[in-house]
Amino acid sequence: MRKIGFDGGHTVYELGPVSDVVLFFECLNSFVVSQYPDQDWSLLTDRLYRRYLRRDELERSFALMERARSIFSMMPSASVEWDESLQADRDKTWLDSRQDTLGTIFSRYFDLFSKAKDSAVSFLDEFGIYQPVRVLVSDMPALIVEKKRPLNEYDALGLSDLPFWLR
Repeated sequence: MRKIGFDGGHTVYELGPVSDVVLFFECLNSFVVSQYPDQDWSLLTDRLYRRYLRRDELERSFALMERARSIFSMMPSASVEWDESLQADRDKTWLDSRQDTLGTIFSRYFDLFSKAKDSAVSFLDEFGIYQPVRVLVSDMPALIVEKKRPLNEYDALGLSDLPFWLR
């Protein structure tokens, strides 16, 4: 099964199987975006999900992720219908649905996003090159292909196009 990660700067932070990452974004849409529609969540639901984060979007994206973390921490894990038979199979999920809240279940995602953001800033400070934060396939050899994908290909994606990590 393909694994997905947050890429930023010089490091890829592995999140887990595709289905776990899809669930994260579904929960983000269901429990955050739909409940707080006055906030513009597009940096997470479009830029991060489908494209990449530009340098000037990092701090606002981080603030949105922290807000989402706070909202997830109030959502009981029972808010999601879990397939408990997957819990014993690390190839199918890295999430532990037995945790109390979505905040606990997805805490690694929030922590790794922060690390990816910090890595991107560190790489920029050290080398003067911004390596954007994005979601990508973290398995070899697909990772090599994705790391070399020109950003203009991400920019060309429309709102109805699947992100590259889901293809």
